[in-house]
Amino acid sequence: LYGATISEILSERRLTEARRLLLASDIPVASVAYRCSYLNNAAFTRAFTRRFGLPPSEYRRMGLAA
Repeated sequence: LYGATISEILSERRLTEARRLLLASDIPVASVAYRCSYLNNAAFTRAFTRRFGLPPSEYRRMGLAA
């Protein structure tokens, strides 16, 4: 019906929230990962980079708008 699995939808929601936090706050990247339910910073960085094309710290530095 939605063209995605439940896991993909949840992952997209978590990463979208992480992107919002990175752009709208100065919370450390590791804390953003934890707030978005990633217990492993490396897994968060991999997932974020795969989705948005840049690691979270670089994404924040560039200030890319959604």
